[in-house]
Amino acid sequence: MQLSSSRVETAVRLHVLRLTVDAQPFSMIAAALLALTLLMHSPWPAVAGWWGCMLCAQLCYRQLLLRLLQPDRIDLSLSQRDFLCFCGATLLISLLWSCAPWWLVADNDPLYMMLVLLWLAAVAAAYAAYFFSVRPLFYLALLVLVLSAMLKLLLSGVPVLYLAALSCLLYGMALVVVIWPLHRIIRDSFVARDENAALLNELGAQQQQLEAVNLQLEEQGRLLDEALVKVEELVAHDPLTGALSRRAILLQGERLLEQASLAGQPFCLAMLDLDHFKSINDGFGHLVGDEVLRQTCLLLGAELRASDSLGRYGGEEFMLLLSGAELAQAQPRLEQMRLRLQQHDWSDLTRQRPVTVSIGLVAWQAGLDLPQLIRRADDLLYVAKRAGRNRVMVEQTAALAEKGRA
Repeated sequence: MQLSSSRVETAVRLHVLRLTVDAQPFSMIAAALLALTLLMHSPWPAVAGWWGCMLCAQLCYRQLLLRLLQPDRIDLSLSQRDFLCFCGATLLISLLWSCAPWWLVADNDPLYMMLVLLWLAAVAAAYAAYFFSVRPLFYLALLVLVLSAMLKLLLSGVPVLYLAALSCLLYGMALVVVIWPLHRIIRDSFVARDENAALLNELGAQQQQLEAVNLQLEEQGRLLDEALVKVEELVAHDPLTGALSRRAILLQGERLLEQASLAGQPFCLAMLDLDHFKSINDGFGHLVGDEVLRQTCLLLGAELRASDSLGRYGGEEFMLLLSGAELAQAQPRLEQMRLRLQQHDWSDLTRQRPVTVSIGLVAWQAGLDLPQLIRRADDLLYVAKRAGRNRVMVEQTAALAEKGRA
C-alpha cells in the first residue's frame, strides 16, 4: 500500500502545529521570566521593549496556530502557503529570542550574557523537540536563534564570551547531529501510522461485508429451515386426507414398539379399510371417492386423543395406533369410530348409500415386531370382511367367527 507524499507531509505538518500550540504558553512564560530576571541589571525601557515585542508576537503567533488548526481546515487543504506563514511566524519568534542579548545585556556583562545563552539553549532544545519532524524549519529556526547571539558574543570584546560563542556553535551542531536520524524516524512512523489506519479501515469494511454476508447466510439458513419443515410436513402427511403418510405412521409405530419393549407401555394397532370403496369410485367418480376419504379421516380424527396416530397405509386402507391402551380399552373406542362413520350423513356424496369400515385390532405382545403386528391386524381385517364387513374384529372374536363359518 503506497501512500502519497502529500498525505504524509500534511500529517507531519499538523503534528508540528499541535505540538507548537501545546508548547507556546510555556514560551510566553519563559520570556516573561527572562525579562524579570534581567530587569535588575538591564535598563527597564530595553526590557519593556523586548518583552512588549515578544508578547505581541506570541499572541499573534497563537492566533495563527489556532486558525490553522480549525476543524474545517485540518485536511489536505492545509496548503504550502498556510504552512509557510507558520514558518515565517516561527522565524520571527526565533529572531526575537536571538535579539535578547542585544536588548537585555547592554554592557556585555559575562554573567548575564551566560544567563541569556542558557535561556537560548533551552529554547533551542524546545525547538528540537517539536520541530525535528520538519527538518528545514528546525534548521532555519536554529540558525536564526544562534546566529544573532553568536554575533553579539563575537563583537563583545570579552575573551570568555568567545569561548561561549564556540560552545554555542558546538551546541547547535550537536542538535543537528541528533535531529538528523530522528527526522527519518518520525516520518517513517507517520507512514506506518497512516498505513495502519488504512489497513484498519479496509479491515473494518471487510468486517462489515462479512457481517452482511453472515446475516444473509443466516437469513438463507432460516428460510432453508422453514422450507425443510414444510417438506417434512409434506412428507409426514398424506396430501389428500391430511392423515400421516405411510412412512410417518410406520415410524410412529416403531417408536411405540421401542417404548413398549423398554418400559412395558402398552399400545394397540388397528388396520381399517373402507367397505366396497371401489364401487363408490366406479359409481360416483374418483372425486367423490377422494372426498369420502377426506371426510372419513375427519370423522375418525375427531375420536382420537392427542397421543393417538392415524395414517393412510394405502388406497382406502388406514392404520391406527392407540398409545397406552389395552385391548379392552381400544375395542369400544373403535366401535364408536365405526358407528360414527356408519351414521354420518353421506347423502351429498353417495345418495344415501352408507359408508362403512372394517377393522382388525391387535394389542402389542412381547416378542412381536411391527411387521408381525401389522400382519396380524391385517389378517383380522380380512376376517371382518369375510364375516360381513362393517365390524371390529379382535383375535378372540375372530376365532369365534372362523369357528362359526366352519
